[in-house]
Amino acid sequence: MKRILLALAAVLAIIPAANAQKPLIFNKVEIKGTVDEMVAALGKKGFKYEETNDGVPLVIGKFAGYSDVEVNIIPNEDGQVCAIRAEIPPRLSWVKLENDYAGLKAMLTKQYGKPVEVVEEFKDGPFEESSGKLVSLIKNNCTYRTVFEAKEGKITLMLKHQGPICYACILYENAAE
Repeated sequence: MKRILLALAAVLAIIPAANAQKPLIFNKVEIKGTVDEMVAALGKKGFKYEETNDGVPLVIGKFAGYSDVEVNIIPNEDGQVCAIRAEIPPRLSWVKLENDYAGLKAMLTKQYGKPVEVVEEFKDGPFEESSGKLVSLIKNNCTYRTVFEAKEGKITLMLKHQGPICYACILYENAAE
């Protein structure tokens, strides 16, 4: 009877570990652990720590063929990393911005398969010049977003802006456990 109880206890201890959700991977690093552990792991990949704002560290490094990519390491309430937000360096022209988006979309499609959502639209327009598209993004009249889902979580590629600064951004969010 003792052996049966020990065997049952061992099986019950293994089941949660087998069901534990695997994290997404960013730049060959699993998105997991504490913020400090993630900063250190990305540091080993060449990222440099810049600063922490409201508990969210910013590191800068190379990603997807781009230099100076700003990466925010986002913790959950427990202080464990649950998401990574990577911002590609800003662009001053719509053509370059759209090329960044298309290249990243192709990379993510190769890695995660067909997206589950694609929204690429303007609320105003049509435009005779591509600069009108950039202005549309700045005025929040443009949505460029592609969402991928994996068993590990969700990856969202989008075009964003902060004031007149426009850039492509990828948000990696681990699946809830």
